[in-house]
Amino acid sequence: MARPLITEDDERWAHRYLRLSVPFEALSVPVRKAVAATAAALAPRLRRRLANTRIDLKRRAAGDLDD
Repeated sequence: MARPLITEDDERWAHRYLRLSVPFEALSVPVRKAVAATAAALAPRLRRRLANTRIDLKRRAAGDLDD
């Protein structure tokens, strides 16, 4: 199974997800590698969540709340 490509945005998302107190730009090399590994592990979860965000507003307005 191919590993997903990890972008800097994915790494920044993982940094926020981990709630690290150190700014992203000031991360040391080992910590940045750990954040990159976290981003690689969570990328499928993040992308799946972003792909399923379609909401049918017409149905919602009609009272059908089952998405």
